[in-house]
Amino acid sequence: MFNHLQNKRFMLIGVFPKNFSNEDILSELEELDALVKTYGGQVFALSVQKAYSPSSATYLRSGKLQDTTDLIEKEKIDIVVVKDPLRSGQMYTLEKIFQQANPQIQVWDKIFLILRIFDLHAQTADAKLQIKIASLRHLGPRLFGMGYVLSRQTGGIGTRGIGETNTEIMKRHWRNEIYTMKMKIKNLETDRMQQIDRRRKIGLRTLSIVGYTNSGKTTLFNLLTKKNKQADNKLFVTLDSTSGKLFLPKLNETVLLTDTIGFIRNLPPVLIDSFKSTLMESINADLILHVIDISDKEMHYKIEVVEKILNEINVKNAAKILVFNKTDVDNSYDRKELINRYPDYPLIFISALKNEGISDLYKEIEKKVN
Repeated sequence: MFNHLQNKRFMLIGVFPKNFSNEDILSELEELDALVKTYGGQVFALSVQKAYSPSSATYLRSGKLQDTTDLIEKEKIDIVVVKDPLRSGQMYTLEKIFQQANPQIQVWDKIFLILRIFDLHAQTADAKLQIKIASLRHLGPRLFGMGYVLSRQTGGIGTRGIGETNTEIMKRHWRNEIYTMKMKIKNLETDRMQQIDRRRKIGLRTLSIVGYTNSGKTTLFNLLTKKNKQADNKLFVTLDSTSGKLFLPKLNETVLLTDTIGFIRNLPPVLIDSFKSTLMESINADLILHVIDISDKEMHYKIEVVEKILNEINVKNAAKILVFNKTDVDNSYDRKELINRYPDYPLIFISALKNEGISDLYKEIEKKVN
């Protein structure tokens, strides 16, 4: 799958606030590195700058820009990935500067990298359409920016430059493409809502698993539904909502359990918006299982990330269980402190991999749906 990237050398660059600690910086870059690995690439260099804000023209400021260009040449970098979203002008200018070191250099931002990963893992028509819409929304303004550059280069006084004409053509095509795909998504959403309504009419209750990526959601889903869904230590392997049946013995009832896309920090709004139809299963669930990696040193921050995204997709007041997973990896947690910190929801402690604490989870689910 990743042969086209076998020999590509990646570099990560980022501008961070001056008050960021080295640990904060490393944490963000580790997640970006994980995204590159998920895509099949390998990182060979880093370039980090502390500043009040990125340069509006070149993202990096002048001194660091030259150092980065030199590093690209030294490490023979093919693809530079920027941790923040780039404007069209920033991307165009960065590529022009970095071409001094490598004429074939590519500059991506985090959103573009995620979209490339999404494209690799999308299976259903729904997910593929969502990716196309997100790509068009993200890349469209860049195309317009390039058209603007062309118009400045070719247009004369009193004339209409060919670049300007191309920009208008691109904008019209972009709007039409997005409209067409939105209509297709709307039809798929209608079908999905009809399925949800049919389940409600026959009394089939629904549960949804959500969580930060790599929290063990899919391992838990496989355990509860007896399915064998792919559970890799990679980001965004799960794109499409996948459902399976979960039997609750005490209630003698079968419910539908759905696994959804994993979340990450600073998930761009364009991606959240595009995947709302996939996340409809969560929005309409009778109960949400928020799976948390208890061994993660950033656990509390990642809980906030997931809760923030759930609020953004209007999952605010749903019944919820906080499922602290991977207790086999780290058993140094303070259960009482966690219960006091998150008093609004029941907390269950499990190891999905070792099948530990699952009976407690069953009891809490049965209590919540009864």
